[in-house]
Formats: sequence, structure tokens, C-alpha cells
Amino acid sequence: MKWFFRIIGIIVVVIVLAAALLYYLNEKDILKGPISEWITNVKNDIISIFDHTKGMVNDMENSQNPVMDSINIP
Repeated sequence: MKWFFRIIGIIVVVIVLAAALLYYLNEKDILKGPISEWITNVKNDIISIFDHTKGMVNDMENSQNPVMDSINIP
């Protein structure tokens, strides 16, 4: 079982390093075409998710009853 988790760990590290390399190459304008557009879209989506989550946490922090305020009641 130990080898199984070691393989999963290696795969995760390789994926993270590949993503970092692609991001770096895209920021230096080395990549062109659809791959560059895709990387830019993913980056913008991640930034948007972070901003929305931060806004939600700030809204809940300033609320008297955050649980009820976070539930969408029609």
C-alpha cells in the first residue's frame, strides 16, 4: 500500500511542476495559440474563485447571523 501512495505523490508532484512550467512559459509569451488561451482562462477562473470566496467570507464575517444569511431563501 505504501508504494501506491508513493506513486500518487509522484504523479501529483509531476502535475504541479508541469502546471507551474506552463504558467511560467505563458507569462513569458513563449506559448501561443489555444494552449495559451486555455492557461489564461484557467488562471482567470482561479483568481475569480479566490475573489468570490474572499468576498463571501467577508460578508459572513460582518453578519450577525452568517448561517441564515448564507442560505438563499426564495
